[in-house]
This record gives sequence, C-alpha cells and structure tokens, in this order.
Amino acid sequence: MRDPKRILEKILGNGQNLDPFEQTGEPLEQLVNFLRDVVKCRRTRQWITDNYNIDMAVSPETFSRLLGIPQINFIENSNRMLEMESVSLKETRTLDDPVTVGNLNAVLREFYRNLESIQGRLLNDYPDPLLIGEMRGEWIGPVTEQIHSMKKLHGKLTGYLLNLGKVKTIERDFAGQFPASIKAHPLRRTWPMVERELEFYQKCGGMNERWKAIGLDLFQVIRDDGLSNLRENVQEMGNLLWKLVYNRKSVEQCLDRIGIEFTDTRSVFDADRIKLNNV
Repeated sequence: MRDPKRILEKILGNGQNLDPFEQTGEPLEQLVNFLRDVVKCRRTRQWITDNYNIDMAVSPETFSRLLGIPQINFIENSNRMLEMESVSLKETRTLDDPVTVGNLNAVLREFYRNLESIQGRLLNDYPDPLLIGEMRGEWIGPVTEQIHSMKKLHGKLTGYLLNLGKVKTIERDFAGQFPASIKAHPLRRTWPMVERELEFYQKCGGMNERWKAIGLDLFQVIRDDGLSNLRENVQEMGNLLWKLVYNRKSVEQCLDRIGIEFTDTRSVFDADRIKLNNV
C-alpha cells in the first residue's frame, strides 16, 4: 500500500486530522485494511437485509429474544480457579445491554449451522421435491389434512371409485394451492411422496419458529432458491467479524479514536454513528 494515510483520509472523510492516528505508532496500513473489512461486513449485512428482510446485526431487544436458543444463551467463562463454567446470559444481562461482537458471532454461528443442516437435509433426503417452488408455512396444515382425507377415501378393493367426487374436490383445492407444481398432480397418485416431503417442511417451520425474533421466512428463502446465497453471506459476515476480532490488537488505540467498540456492535454497523466510505 503506497500511501495508507491518504487512503485512510478518504475512508474516514470529513477532513479528519490524521496526526493523532500517526502518533499512536500503530500501522496505518493495517488500520485501513481493518476499516475496509468493517465496510465489507456492513455491505454483507445490508445484502441479507435487502434480499430477505433479515437484519443480522441484531438489536439488544432481538438478542434477548434469541436467548431462548441454548447455543446462544450459554457461554463459557473461566472462574478464579481457572476452571471453565457455563453462564446463562438470561441471568446476567438486562434487556438494554448492548450486543457484543462475541454475542453476534454466537448468533451468526448458530444461524449458519441451522441453515447448513436444512440445506443438507434438502440435498440428501429430498433430491427432487415436488412442492419446493410454491410451499408456504401456512399450507402445511391444510396439505396434511388433504392427505389424511385421501387416505380415508381410498378403499382396499375399490380404490377411489366410490368417493371420486370428494377426491376430485380435494385435488382441485390442492392444485389451486400449487398450480405450478406439475409433478405433484394428481394427488391421488403422489400423496405418499407429498406426505414424506411434508416432514421437511415441518422442520422448516420449526426453524422459522426458532428464529422468529429475526423474522426468518425460510419458505420464502427456499422458494427464491436463495438458501445457498443466504448461508454463504451469513458465513461471510461471521468470518469478517472474526477477522476484525483477530486484527484489532494491532490498531486498538486508533479504533478507540474512531469510536469502534467490540462491546457494542452498533459501533461496527451503525453508519450514522461512525461513517466510513467504501474506498
């Protein structure tokens, strides 16, 4: 980097005096790279928000709601005897406590793990799902009931012959819900495959419930064929945060001057609080 001071001036903008940064003796080139990673992290967060209306830079209130997830709630600390003990954040933090970078990393790590698990189930257990392009969470119950009715209407010897009118009504309703899912029709032939597929959608519904605090609609993500992109961007955001943690020591005094605090993620993500230009 030929002139890190000039680049830093562009990133910080507003004609900021850079002499105090030089006086710390900390490497300005590393500070530039650090702030560029902050900008990348902000852009990744914005991409997730723009595409799926999910803000991964969770507020203190949202984080408190996520503490119902054990992997986020429990952290390990060393006591005076240097022994590791598990601590519940529910019992140690208040609703208004800021979300730390460590807290946010726990959220990103668990969310990524859940997305990866769902994607693995989809790829390995349901390679050719029938309803994937149109499924919605509110339709799991009605489709389950439709399949239950089809089972009851099927006679061992006569098949659907004696209940053909009722069967056609069910199939017409089903086709209205999934008009583009051609392979799923007629339901009288496909219901065993649809029934098995519903197990996957029930797991998706469970994940939506688990992450309702951030407004996840996994069915929309899947309908938009966005599962891989969402997972990769969550991973990217987590990797960038860990990179910031790893690199902060060499530029701590400069970060203090800028106002970036790892005890409050708002200082990392809030552009109104700390403006950084993408240079």
